[in-house]
Amino acid sequence: MKFRIKTWHRILFLFVWTLLVLYPNPVRLVSSVVRVLDPPTDPLAVATMLDHVPSDPAELESYVLRTYPYQYDWVTYGVPWYFPTLEEAMEKGTGDCKTRFVVLASYFEALDIPYTQTFSLSHFWLIYEGKEETPMETASNAWLVRDEEGTRLQVPREDRSQIWRVFREAFWDSMPAVRKGLLLAGLPLSLLLGIPLALLAPARAPIPARVRRPVG
Repeated sequence: MKFRIKTWHRILFLFVWTLLVLYPNPVRLVSSVVRVLDPPTDPLAVATMLDHVPSDPAELESYVLRTYPYQYDWVTYGVPWYFPTLEEAMEKGTGDCKTRFVVLASYFEALDIPYTQTFSLSHFWLIYEGKEETPMETASNAWLVRDEEGTRLQVPREDRSQIWRVFREAFWDSMPAVRKGLLLAGLPLSLLLGIPLALLAPARAPIPARVRRPVG
């Protein structure tokens, strides 16, 4: 039987290849997206440590930034983008803005400090009373804002060059060399070797033309 590899086969192969190179366990990507909608804060888990941390919000944020050194997800979790649970963040002891986000939010909730969750295309952070804005941590940069009144979507006004810089550093510059090679191999493989999945969709045999018999 003859198999015909079509364009959609190649696109499907390239998509699956890229996904598995970036996320050998795709569940980690799905869980991270879910955690953006419902961050896994856990005030009870940090309750026993409240005597050892500052109670002032700004000082507490500085404490978290010092305690959890910044490190890209490629290095910490082996994937380009991952939103950890509080348990994972505390176990690793390092991470990017998402790690600091979930740790600081858990402390704030344990101390009953009001705060607002803010998500831009390149950064996650918390806003609290007295919080000083920075070029990256500006409310207008956020596309999603969540506080006690609910969740709001807005058009982000983040600088595009900032988004590109953060994406390049976090996604490409910190990617292991082996994963870069595998990622780049996906396109030529889809073009030159075709798609094994095409074997699951064999070309249909042509339908023979109906022959009309003479009447009479």
